[in-house]
Amino acid sequence: MSRQPDLRKDSPWKLMRKLSLPGILGMMVLSINSLVDSVYLGNLVSAEGFAGVSLLFPITLIVSSATGFIAAGSSSVLSRAIGAANKSIQRKVIPNLLALSLISSVIMTLLGLLLADEAVSFMGAEGAVYQAGVEYLKVYAFGVVFSIYGLAANGLIRSEGRIRQAMTYTVTAVVINIIFTPIFIDLLGLGIAGAAWSSIASMLVYCVLTTLYFIRGKASFETGAFAIRIEKDIIRDVASVGFSALTMQLSNVLRQFIAFRSITWYGSAHDLVVFSAIFRLFSFVAVPSMGLLRPLQPVVGVNFGAFELKRCIQAVKTFRLAGISLMCLLLLPLMLFPGTFIGFMIPDAPVTNEELNYLRFVLVALPFLPVSTSAMIFFQAIGEGKKATLLSLGRQLILFIPLILLIPYFKGIDGIYQALVIENISVAASLWLLLALKMQKFQQGAPLPSS
Repeated sequence: MSRQPDLRKDSPWKLMRKLSLPGILGMMVLSINSLVDSVYLGNLVSAEGFAGVSLLFPITLIVSSATGFIAAGSSSVLSRAIGAANKSIQRKVIPNLLALSLISSVIMTLLGLLLADEAVSFMGAEGAVYQAGVEYLKVYAFGVVFSIYGLAANGLIRSEGRIRQAMTYTVTAVVINIIFTPIFIDLLGLGIAGAAWSSIASMLVYCVLTTLYFIRGKASFETGAFAIRIEKDIIRDVASVGFSALTMQLSNVLRQFIAFRSITWYGSAHDLVVFSAIFRLFSFVAVPSMGLLRPLQPVVGVNFGAFELKRCIQAVKTFRLAGISLMCLLLLPLMLFPGTFIGFMIPDAPVTNEELNYLRFVLVALPFLPVSTSAMIFFQAIGEGKKATLLSLGRQLILFIPLILLIPYFKGIDGIYQALVIENISVAASLWLLLALKMQKFQQGAPLPSS
């Protein structure tokens, strides 16, 4: 059996090579899962069904926000506790994660069941698109608990540096979903609802596998009793970092709502279908970068907990450069053959050359994503949740909202795509500067308040 990577001793390049591949594969599998669901809906149901479920993306991001709050906060606490060899804190992480997962799941499920019609209508959906969105959302709400707990608990496995193990559980769940989705949609005749039920079944398996990992004592840290508890000191630390992840996710909810709402305001149902396809493709291509950067959190967190500040700097630079290189490589086929990729998702919808250029233009922002993402991961990993929160809020208030409101007002549909690209590049430049300033302090070895 190969040796587990040593987060405190292995070189950053070695850690990146060993940890990033499982991270990329895990995230790619999740992304493929989402893409395959879209293909199933577009081909087995209808373009309206595809658009209706795509329109729900900002709403489902609310669930991702709760997950991000728990996962990012708990993972940061655990990584720093591992680096500092604080077993008392390690034993408290899982019980408090369970409590937070259950509380948030109950709230999300009730809201989803009670407000499904109003939420889909608020997104601007009408007719068949509206019906598809409501049908999917009402079923999706029943499985929220499995998504929140499963993804948050899996984040703990990643935070101890066992990216490969976390990926294995992810791949298993996704394969189950890919197999079950056409069965539920077509063979069982459940249509749109079948896609949601398939997702619930796969996430249930995901939860079982992750839970067994901890119960059977496979974790490298002190898990303590598998119980449900709320302890103020842990919740406070989780919240300080998790709130930044929550803010970023809720900001994404706002971003996606305004973007999709702008499309329905300035365009037609066809424009919504094309934008949904472009959005899915952009998200799909961005995912490998997210997977590559995910291991950066435990690497920085553990070394920060051990006060190895210069290793934190080296890790950020290494992972960031690798992410930029990967994005540039993945751009090529999409730039050369955009029609092939869009046609794969919406085969029955005619796409013009102008709309293909929209895809090319949006993809220009991809190489800048690793710059902004690595900075946000860094601040969360060292426990500076407040700074990450302010950065996320500032991004929306200062850049995104003014751009997405003003540019489309003058340029219509074109302006929506232009606003998204300008905002992404501007954010990357700002975060690069802030991270450079923080790195100067790390170079001097100065102790930081969060340490």
